[in-house]
Order: sequence, then structure tokens, then C-alpha cells
Amino acid sequence: MLLTKITINDFGVYRGRNEFNFKTTSDKPIILCGGGNGAGKTTLFESIMTCLYGKESFEKKVTQKQYEETILRSIHRFLGTKKSADEASIIVEFQFAHEGKISDYQIMRMWQNNDGRIDEKFTIKKKIGDENFAELDSVEESQWQTFINQLIPKGVAKLFFFDGEKIQNISEQGNEDVQIKSSFDVLLGLDLIEQLKTDLSLSILRNEDGKTKEILAEIDRLTKEKEQSEEKIGKLIEKKAEKDTEIETVLQKVKHCEERVANVGGGFYEKRESLKEEKSEFSAKLRNVEREISELCANVLPFSLVPNQLKEISNKIKNDKKIFQQSFEKDILEENFEAILKEMRTKKIGNDVTKDITRIFENRLEKSGDKLETTFNLSSEDMQKISNFISTIDKSIEKKLLDSTKEFENITKQLQNVQVTLESVPKDDDVGPIISELQQENRELGRLESEFKNLEDLEMQEKSLVNILNSKISNIVKDKHQDKRRISGMENAKRVQQVLDEYAKRLRDKKLQLLEKYITEGLQMLLHKKDFIDKVSIDKESFEVRLFKTDDEISKEMLSKGELQMFATAVVWGLAKTSGRPLPFMIDTPLARLDEEHRESLVEKFYPYASHQLIIFSTNSEINKEFYPKLEPFIERSFVIKYDADKGQTQKHDNYFFDNKGEKLIEV
Repeated sequence: MLLTKITINDFGVYRGRNEFNFKTTSDKPIILCGGGNGAGKTTLFESIMTCLYGKESFEKKVTQKQYEETILRSIHRFLGTKKSADEASIIVEFQFAHEGKISDYQIMRMWQNNDGRIDEKFTIKKKIGDENFAELDSVEESQWQTFINQLIPKGVAKLFFFDGEKIQNISEQGNEDVQIKSSFDVLLGLDLIEQLKTDLSLSILRNEDGKTKEILAEIDRLTKEKEQSEEKIGKLIEKKAEKDTEIETVLQKVKHCEERVANVGGGFYEKRESLKEEKSEFSAKLRNVEREISELCANVLPFSLVPNQLKEISNKIKNDKKIFQQSFEKDILEENFEAILKEMRTKKIGNDVTKDITRIFENRLEKSGDKLETTFNLSSEDMQKISNFISTIDKSIEKKLLDSTKEFENITKQLQNVQVTLESVPKDDDVGPIISELQQENRELGRLESEFKNLEDLEMQEKSLVNILNSKISNIVKDKHQDKRRISGMENAKRVQQVLDEYAKRLRDKKLQLLEKYITEGLQMLLHKKDFIDKVSIDKESFEVRLFKTDDEISKEMLSKGELQMFATAVVWGLAKTSGRPLPFMIDTPLARLDEEHRESLVEKFYPYASHQLIIFSTNSEINKEFYPKLEPFIERSFVIKYDADKGQTQKHDNYFFDNKGEKLIEV
């Protein structure tokens, strides 16, 4: 297949008729389309799949209503107005080789806007000789989409039309085995072989006599039941898609409500009660500190203001203590002196000893002197209390007062902040209705999600029933095949089925080997580490890809992000090559977030040789002035699409952003 022309009419950012010539030659297989973000590159990229497959072009299954809504939004709207074009269309022209003969085809999808309702017209034309395109006469109109699907199966086409971001997702999620498994049987047509086997068995059975009628009746009954379940599954999938749309709508409403709440201070509204509690706590703390300061001021603070007087008092109390002590000692001596002398005389102690003791007491009494008067006439206990009090004032009053003052200031500041925050909290009249609306939307969201889960459960039940019915049908057919009275036709059918089984097995093994070869070639071509990987192995059951250097396995966890992206690219490219279908490659966001070395590998080693036709949609920062000259020898045609904000439409300009010398030609 070779894409030759794409024509877009009033679709997306494209106003009027926009033609893109995609013809390439064998020595120049590249078409380079440049454009900034929002210029319409992705629209052009996706329009080809939309034209070919219509509703089935989307990654996720969508309902007819969702498809029509998407198309309605895509019809070009005129700048500064709510008015849109009456109709839009996409035309894809291509050449397709079959049995050695090249034919030109033209596919057109046209959509008409009838007061918000979309009418779609789908046509396929084929060029007869050198004449104009004419509608197919060999294929019924109702079978046109089937004809396209047979010509270019969607499962195959998606391997050739991919963007760098999707490649990056495959690499980051590590689900290349899923990618291979989902594509492999379609690529090889093995799904058709399985269907052929079933159809063959049923066809032979229907031609048998006797007990076969009963078997066929049972098979027909089970088949009808299976078809009913499959129909239910289809309806459930549509309901799920509709419900998913409803959920998305409500999610947007929830988001809008949350934004409105945030705009009027809804976050503070929710914290109002906690703010009130904080205010009460700070107020209580402030009262306690105020009381402490008040007590300090009322009790000890005045004393701290007269330190000299306090010192004088302290000294006098110390002197009073000494006087008190001396007086106490003299009283004791006088009280005990005569008693001691009398005791000594009674015991007839010698006169010399008595004289000595008498002299000692007299000397001691002389030293005590006359009884002095104290300054304050306080008891010993009171003097100690006053001394302790003065000591306390001297050591801690200033610190306590300073600490209490700082604490007062800190709490006051915190209380002020809470008060300001509380004042910014919206009133109930402002935010209450929005909060109520938000709660209502959240309840609706919960209800829809519950309904979606129920639909999923029902779908799983029906799928389980289909599996059971398939098993029953298979067992009945198997039992019939094992019946010794089967007719020769059944023997032939069994032999044909065995041949088909063997063919499918051999084809699968051969194609897996071929896929391993192509992935290996791709990796060796793309990775900047030479001879890093020399063999790839794919498990026949799980389709897990394993990497080897000689006989040593290399874990994919050892690969960098850039290397993983190269690996994913090699897988997709290998699948496309293995399909054996000569389809063009279309790549959007070609270099994604790759490092410099891997960008060079793609530009120099991969893009020029990836396919007989490669269409690249790039920004000027991806295929830049450094890479463009390296790619330029392989470029058949290049152009830039720019969005004109003044006109509200995209316009095409010939040539790329740069020339082969890296000089700028077109401003973004």
C-alpha cells in the first residue's frame, strides 16, 4: 500500500479544502510534516484512521452517540462565532497491489450537521484505467466497510500508524507481550483458521443422518443461546460506554464545583470548626500568660526595681543573724556555767581543773561581749524566709518576666493569624449552596460508579456463560467426531482440521522465529551500545520477550528509559515486518523524550529504511536543524502546517522549518 493523497474539508482546524500529496519514491521514502503544538499534525495523523474505519478507529469502544458527538465537535468552527460548517469530509487515496496488479482506491467519509445530528456518507471508489474514480460495482454498499477491513485489517493498521508517546507507554508499562499477543493471530490470519475449523465441523454435521439431527438441534439451541448472550454482552458494553460518558460528565461537574469552592475559600470553610477550636485554645493560653505576668507584676516585680535597697536589707539581715547567733551562744554559756561549776565541786574535781574551766568560760563570755540590738528584731525563721525571697528575686524574676512576655507576643500573633483566617472564611450564604451542589454531584457519581460496576458484573456473567456454551458445543462436536458410526465426511473433516492445526502451529512457529529475527535486527540497529544484544527469544505461550547477549540473559530492568523505548520501537517494527503487508509507516511525535544518541539512531539508521513509505509528523524541536540535514536526502516532500490565530485555521506551507544547511526557512 502507498498513500498518495489526503484531502481534508472543514475538519478540525482545517477550513475549506486542504490537500496533502503523500506520493514517495523508492529512493526517497519520507514525507516530513512539521508543525507546532495545536497546528493540526495529530488531526491530520488521526484523520486517515477515521476515514478508513469510522467508529472503529478509536482505541476504546465507543457508542454510536459518542462517535457522532466526537465528529460534531470536529466539524470546523468559524473563529469568533458559534457557527460551524454545514459538513466536513476526509478523503484518502492510495495504491494497493493485489496479485501483481496495482489498483488506485479513493475512500471518502462525509459528515453533515443536521441541527446537531450527524448524517454520515461512506463511499469507496476505484480508478478504472486512467479514468476518474468510480464507485465499486463488485462489492455491495453494505459490505464496503468489510471490504476495507479485509484490505487493511485495523489490527494490522494500528501497528503502522503509531505515535512516540504510545511507544513510550509500551516501554514504561512493560506490556510488549500483551501488544504481541493481541496482534499476532490477526497478523497471521490464525483467527480465520479457527473460524474455518468450527464452520467445517458444523457443516459436515448438518449433512449427517440419524442421531445427527438431535445433535444439530442441541448445537443450534446452544448456538442461539450463545448468540443471545453475545448480543447481551454487546448491549452491556454500549451501556458501559454510555455510563462511562455520564461518569465523565459528572466528574467534570465535581471538578467545576471544587474549583468554585476553592475560588470562594472553600478550603477554609471546611476548616472553620478546627479554626474556632484553635482560637479558643490560643485565647485560653493567652489568659494564662496574662495571669502569670500580672502575678509577677503584683508580687515580686516592684522589688526587682530597687536592687540596692534589697541588697542593703539582705546585708542587715545577715548581720542580725550573727548578732542573734552570738546572743544565743552567751545565753547558753551563762545558763550552763554555774551548773557546771556546782557539778564539778560535787564530784570533788581538783582545784586546778576547776580554775582552768572557769577561766575558759569567762574568756568565752568576754568575747561574746554585751548583748547587741538587731536591726529588724525578726525571728530566725522569718530572716531565712526573707533571705530566700530576696535570692529568688535576684536570680529569676527578669528571666521569668522576659519568657512570659515573649510567650504573650507569640500567642497573640498566632491568635491574630487564626482570626484573620476565620474572617476570610466565606459565609454560609456564599459557599453553602456550592458545597451542597458538590455533595449532590458526589452522590450522583457514587450512584453511576455503582451502576457501572453492576454492568461490569453482568458482562462478566454473560462472558462466563458464553465460555460454558462454547465448551458444551465443542464437547458435543468432539463426541460426535469420536462416534464410530460417523460418515466418511467426518473423517475427512477431522483430517482437514488436523492439517489446519498443523498448518497453524507451523505458521505460528515460523512467524515467531521471523519476529525474533526482526526484533533483534531492530535492536541492533537502534541501540547505540554495539553488540549489546545479539539474540531475542519469544515464549510461544506467554509471548514474553527475553533478551540475550550470547547465552547470558539481559534483564529489561537493566535497560535505560531510552533503551526501553528503542526496544518497544523494535517490537512494533518487528510485528509490522512480520505481517508481510507493505503498509506505510506513520509516526507522530517521533522522538518523544529520547536522549541525543538514540535520536541519532532513529534519524540515521531507522527512519530512512523503516518502510517503503514513512510519514513523519514532527515539531521543530524534534527533527531540528541538526537532524534535518541527515534526513533530507531521503525526503521526497516536506511541508509545515501553521495555525493562523487571526483567521482561526491551519494553513500549509511548502518546505520544512530548515534547509539542508540548517538555515531557518519558516517561523513557527
